[in-house]
Amino acid sequence: MLSYRSLIAGLVLLTLILGACKQEGTVVSEEVKVEGGDTTAQSLSLDFTEIELKDATYLVFRQELSLQDVPGFLAIEADSLNNKANRGGVKAAGPMTSLFYVWEPETGTADAAVALPVEKGTKLSPYVSITLPDGPALALTMDGPYDRLSAFHYALSAELQTRGYKPVAPSIEEYIVGPLETRDAQEFKTRIIYPYTK
Repeated sequence: MLSYRSLIAGLVLLTLILGACKQEGTVVSEEVKVEGGDTTAQSLSLDFTEIELKDATYLVFRQELSLQDVPGFLAIEADSLNNKANRGGVKAAGPMTSLFYVWEPETGTADAAVALPVEKGTKLSPYVSITLPDGPALALTMDGPYDRLSAFHYALSAELQTRGYKPVAPSIEEYIVGPLETRDAQEFKTRIIYPYTK
């Protein structure tokens, strides 16, 4: 359960991010007073990048589950997929990835997948091979722990809406440096990608 202090800090961060969504490369800094009179300063730079995705093939394990089960599902299944791929001699064509087809806070449900990018034609039981099409996308890169991931997703969603773009599922998280590479969360580097149509 989140503490009151964590909840307030999270809401403040979300407010800062959403307020920064109107301009590229915006740096937002604000001093915030929280419970007990403590003062914290938070700053965040959002650099939205327009990219052109190439079609990509993935080995995936996809599941519908509750939002609270998503982090555990992703951690366990990414580790399992990585281990099975290594044992099966499957060479990754990129970093471990998560795909999000549905994210419904109102119902508390998600449709998510762990995904390993591979060459076309690669098979590994029990995983399904899929190919995501090429097309335009908007991306943000986040350095450090995953505690700000939701805020980055909200920022991308808001920026798409501001630009008049329609999101195309799935949204993508690429773990350029993640738990499979390091135990130090400060070294994590995650690219969040929202494919879209105009």
